[in-house]
Amino acid sequence: MAIPQVQVSDSDPRPKWFSSPVAFHQGSLADVRAHIPDFERRSFSLEQPGGERTCLNARFDTIVRRPFQGDGNLIPVGVVSKDYTLVPHKAALNIVERSLESVSVDPADVRAEIEITEYGERMHLSLYLPEKFIFDPGDGHPMALRLECINSVDGSTRFRALMGWFRFVCSNGMVIGVTRSDLRRRHIGEPPIEEVGKILSGGLEEAESEKNNFERWRTTKVSASRLVPWINKDLKAGWGFKAAARAYHIACHGSDAEVAGPYKGNEPTSIPMEPVNQVSGTPERCGNLFDLSQILAWLAKERRDVQEQLDWREKIPRLMAPLMN
Repeated sequence: MAIPQVQVSDSDPRPKWFSSPVAFHQGSLADVRAHIPDFERRSFSLEQPGGERTCLNARFDTIVRRPFQGDGNLIPVGVVSKDYTLVPHKAALNIVERSLESVSVDPADVRAEIEITEYGERMHLSLYLPEKFIFDPGDGHPMALRLECINSVDGSTRFRALMGWFRFVCSNGMVIGVTRSDLRRRHIGEPPIEEVGKILSGGLEEAESEKNNFERWRTTKVSASRLVPWINKDLKAGWGFKAAARAYHIACHGSDAEVAGPYKGNEPTSIPMEPVNQVSGTPERCGNLFDLSQILAWLAKERRDVQEQLDWREKIPRLMAPLMN
């Protein structure tokens, strides 16, 4: 049970994660480690005015962020059950680092990024594998293999490790595979290094077949007669009217747009739109499944909430399924 935190208003441009402001840092693993606070577990109790005695809660504990980067305060970030296993972010980072070594990838050769909430209770770590793993799907815009680790210390999200492709030109991320390249684990016992290592090794194996999938997608044409009903039915049902309308505008013009006309009497493919900006790496007109997959990945990346970005991105293969038959 997370502690309520500073809310990010709709007018605040900062990204958020469950309403908590999010900071972004990048560099080496050592660089990002410096932005990760330490946490400890304490009894769940209240300090009463006047020094009155208070009983400890026998069923819950408090997770506390220790003093960090000039802030000498202890800050409670969550309330958890007694059987909850605290996996601090630095412990997760250590697991990932040793897992890289288990598949002969030097941790010093990876580029790291983290998105971390204001008090550090949730962390999204991204590690980009070395240049030898980079793949050009045939459009001149290379893609990197990325290992992601998602962790919380307050029980708000499960520990997770997954492999995916990242397209440099527009910062798009695509998750690959749903078996060996994805691990979700409740906070009951620390995730073993072996399991994360399997995500890496399995993801590397799946990467070869995914390259073939991307190449096949690039040769699979998407005609207007198939795109329009898919946008108006499947995508609208999955992501809503506005996202479907934006996807159609990008597919037809290569630029994002805002809804400018009335919703009543219109479908996502017919409503008037006002262009706002060109989408990097997107052709003026979507011609194949690969182009479409990148449009969807770009829209997912544009979600302001980190959790929504992750959730939307994972829905892409299922959303595209009707077009693959």
